[in-house]
Amino acid sequence: MTIKEDYEMFSDIWKFYRKYREVKDDGDYWKQLINEADMIYRKYNTRLCKSLLLDVLDEVERVYQNQKSL
Repeated sequence: MTIKEDYEMFSDIWKFYRKYREVKDDGDYWKQLINEADMIYRKYNTRLCKSLLLDVLDEVERVYQNQKSL
């Protein structure tokens, strides 16, 4: 990948994180989250992209679990 493609990938992942950081206990929220993560991964299809997306998904899950325990 070129540096421009790297930049676009990081930007897409940042926008993805920003969009889903307010975790909701809603089936549509989770469906959209997974579908969008899959679209981003298919767009870049790199190990780095996969790793970053999985980290974002782990963080969303962590926040969700913390909210449930309150």
